Amino acid sequence: MAPPSPSPCPFSAPSMLKKRDCFVGRKDELKFIQSQMTGPQPTSVNIVGPHKIGKSSLLWRFYQICRNHRQYASSRYAVIYLSFQDGECQTENTFYQRVAEELRKAPVIQAKPSLVTAFSASNWERSTFAKAIRLCEAETILPVLCIDKFEALFQDSYREKFDEGFYDNLHSLINNSALMLVLASLETLDSYRTKYKLTSSFFNVGSECLLKKFSEAEAQKLVELPKGNIAGAIPALTETNQRLALKWGEGHPVLLQLAGRYLWEAQQRRKNVNWAKQNFQNQARAVLQLPTPPKRPQKLGQWLRWLVLDVPIWVGNLTKRFGLKVDDIFAWVMGLSLIVVAMMCLAGMIPGNYFSDLFKKFLCGSLSPVLGKWCDG
Repeated sequence: MAPPSPSPCPFSAPSMLKKRDCFVGRKDELKFIQSQMTGPQPTSVNIVGPHKIGKSSLLWRFYQICRNHRQYASSRYAVIYLSFQDGECQTENTFYQRVAEELRKAPVIQAKPSLVTAFSASNWERSTFAKAIRLCEAETILPVLCIDKFEALFQDSYREKFDEGFYDNLHSLINNSALMLVLASLETLDSYRTKYKLTSSFFNVGSECLLKKFSEAEAQKLVELPKGNIAGAIPALTETNQRLALKWGEGHPVLLQLAGRYLWEAQQRRKNVNWAKQNFQNQARAVLQLPTPPKRPQKLGQWLRWLVLDVPIWVGNLTKRFGLKVDDIFAWVMGLSLIVVAMMCLAGMIPGNYFSDLFKKFLCGSLSPVLGKWCDG
């Protein structure tokens, strides 16, 4: 076992990465968002990806770059960050107020007394907000709002307070290049428009930035932290543990961070790999909100219930991770069918390739757009 590292743990999970030293990768995505902001006509961006893929960390990093780099901080861009998860934007008027408070802090706004006055209004309504943003336009200043957890607006408690007029107002400002939004959400804006039968043109404006797993190079850089992010630093993990972190993380940003964290702790506390793996698996299941496997029972009656009811529901619920919209009854039937056929194959009651063919048909019936040529073969 390697001796304890004198440096602090460089891996941060599962929270949003705010420290520059912990952030790796996403260079192409950052360049894309910046290009949409600095192009001839600013274009709003929707950062989209599944739970814990790194949307918030990317949004925060973009905000930090714009706030700290002289190229943007002293130019025409007033970039701010806020999240609908903070609980300070639960109504349309409080949203406008929070935006005004943050914009008022921007250096390019502070340099214009008329804009400071405009963003110091005591009462904020739709018209007040639009007027203040148009004053920025007259001063050739572009407010850029980085808004995290945008999907919160489509919860029942929010939808009552943010009607289509709210979206139409934003669309009008965006369409006139007076405002730019960089939104992070679980699904695309168009999917929310379809799901909730919304008609505002707001949902048709902007570009999409789809976040996926890390490339091999990005994953490798992450497990080598703090090397590359701190001058002269060496990897906190041994080469063996780097390989384990890559294997466990499977290219997923938060899983790579978790794997690195527990392997680093194992090094520090002189624990074995099994300790790190168990803690990693438990935390990964909680972070990604995966269903917990049912524990194996001791008695015959409990075994029957476990095999016939608990396990099929667990197997069926796993399919929901792939986007299937099924209730527990359908999940139970689907899971039970797969288990029964698998057991019959093992017992030699039916040919072994029958289960593989059935499983392939099941996957292709649900995930054919994703699996593509494999389903056609």
